[in-house]
Amino acid sequence: MTLASCAKDVRFYKWPNISYFGIYETPVDCMSIKSISWSSNSTELVAVKSKGCPVILNVPVKAEQLVEAFECTYIGCASVGTFSNTNPELVAFGTEDGILIYNTKHTRRHQEYIKLPSPIQNIEFSSDDQCFAVGCVSGQIFLFDSNYKPCASFLVSNSPTLSTLAYSKITPHLLAGASKDGILSLWNTDTTDNLLTTRKHTARVTDITFFDSNISSVGIDGKFISYDLRSCKTSCCCDLECALSSLAYLNGTNELAISTMTGQLRSYDSRNMKTPLKTLVALANSSFKKIAFPFNTDISAFPCSGKSKKYSDNYSASGDFSLTSGSSPRRSNFTPLKLAAEGPTEESTFNTYDTVACSKNTDTTDLEEFSKIVEEKIKIATKDFEEKLLQSFYGLRINTSKQFIGLEEKVSHSWNTFVDYLRFSGQGSNCTSCAGVGVQKSNEKMERNSVHSYVVNKGNEQFNN
Repeated sequence: MTLASCAKDVRFYKWPNISYFGIYETPVDCMSIKSISWSSNSTELVAVKSKGCPVILNVPVKAEQLVEAFECTYIGCASVGTFSNTNPELVAFGTEDGILIYNTKHTRRHQEYIKLPSPIQNIEFSSDDQCFAVGCVSGQIFLFDSNYKPCASFLVSNSPTLSTLAYSKITPHLLAGASKDGILSLWNTDTTDNLLTTRKHTARVTDITFFDSNISSVGIDGKFISYDLRSCKTSCCCDLECALSSLAYLNGTNELAISTMTGQLRSYDSRNMKTPLKTLVALANSSFKKIAFPFNTDISAFPCSGKSKKYSDNYSASGDFSLTSGSSPRRSNFTPLKLAAEGPTEESTFNTYDTVACSKNTDTTDLEEFSKIVEEKIKIATKDFEEKLLQSFYGLRINTSKQFIGLEEKVSHSWNTFVDYLRFSGQGSNCTSCAGVGVQKSNEKMERNSVHSYVVNKGNEQFNN
């Protein structure tokens, strides 16, 4: 059996050996694979990328075989893609404009979209394709019949959020939804009755799946919980001590695969969940978003005795239902047993919902949140680097300015010293000249005094004589 998984790329593993089998690598600018879904004939897989057109992959039949990928043209940005359970040529995509039914054989899309009032994050078909459920970011779940007309709507009880959605592949009327608060709700779409509402998880439920007469769930809290659909009671609750991202049952056996947020693939026997049979560390620095086995359509539906509502943990079965109990969409008069290839008509879609401009679907899973965190950290690191670069540049400018200022001061001081030297040198010459003149005048005075004294002395001598 081949197990398909998605994270950054789509990887295939042979089960139960858990041996690597093949890979479809996404382009560099693609952060992750948002969703994967097997075709009803188990030969193809649809993968929705975080950037670019969705692709249809031919599943390899032997190791090292090239995985061929065909782009679904005319589809821009999709949030989820799911194959029909009875027609391997029809795929339902959730896009910014609403729900789009795509024909892989003719590689064409229908011209009209089924409008919804909120971005789409989940699409699930019933086992006979007579209904399909659409989960929105707002927490609402819309149910459509095979004529693409909305016939009911649901809400996870006591929670405004929706984290995952699953339609039973065995019993057509069982639909389950879970929330980010850890609440799980189960409905009978024939009667729109709530069969089960419980809160066993303490954190977001990451995946739910139906198997035989059970429904199982895993969550970030590391718990694996299974419920018996016949009694709507808990049949198994185990703490696997690791944040869990997805689970898938291997049809016809008691074995199931569980993926973790740390990149592990684990194999368990559903009768003993305490110890894994095998563990493979498949991803080193990433986490799985979704794992899936192809479904065996030969398995028949089991009788479900859950006719009345079942409440546990004192949670009410509140829901926004557009149909009253007993007005099943399956009991209405319609002829097609499969999804009509013509697609929805303008009258059936636009008269039911007003055209709402849906914004781009935000990432709601851990991997997408992790991608956002990484992008934010890259932006912060880039900004810090730019700031440090600017600081270094301004620091260099300041140091250079200081050096120029110091050099200017030195030049100015040297110039002032040179000017003072010249000034004082000129004053010294003038003083010497003045001193010479003074000495000369003093000598002349002394000579005059000497002459005067000589004359006086001669006069005295003559007088005495």
